[in-house]
Amino acid sequence: MDAHTTKERRLKRDIIHKNIVRKDLHGKTTAIKNWTEKLAESKKQQRLKRIEKSIIRYQEEIEPLKQELLRLGEDLEKRIKEEMAYSEEEIKAFQDSLNKNARALEKVEKDLEASQKKDAKEDKEDKKSETISLKRLLKDEMKKVQSDEKELKSEERDKILFTQELKRIAMERMLYGN
Repeated sequence: MDAHTTKERRLKRDIIHKNIVRKDLHGKTTAIKNWTEKLAESKKQQRLKRIEKSIIRYQEEIEPLKQELLRLGEDLEKRIKEEMAYSEEEIKAFQDSLNKNARALEKVEKDLEASQKKDAKEDKEDKKSETISLKRLLKDEMKKVQSDEKELKSEERDKILFTQELKRIAMERMLYGN
């Protein structure tokens, strides 16, 4: 499995896009709130008309943003749940692979130790080539284990990110839903 598949990258990009829309929506609703407060304070007729026009314009811009945010949230929720289900399987497979590689690493380490003890008795040239090959094998197994651990951590971070995003989508649905 690749650290970040194309599907995961696309999903993360779409999450960022949805959060940009949410931030824009929040900024516009905050501006309307601030203008409404100014509207109550101001007594100048010209300023009142200008503020009212701005409020109306922003209210017209907010409704399509709400609809887009809800649509993006629904789409992302489906895709995240699908990816999380797939990720659970991947995490389990990686843990199995990690355990397998760790056992292989232990076996190679034991073989290397046994070889070094045995080599003390045998010919030095045979000993060197066997020790070198076992050290190379040990190094390869260590790289596999480290790679698997790194990938497992990446999958766990993705799972946390997706869980947080699902919570955010539920909150947005509650705030901006019909």
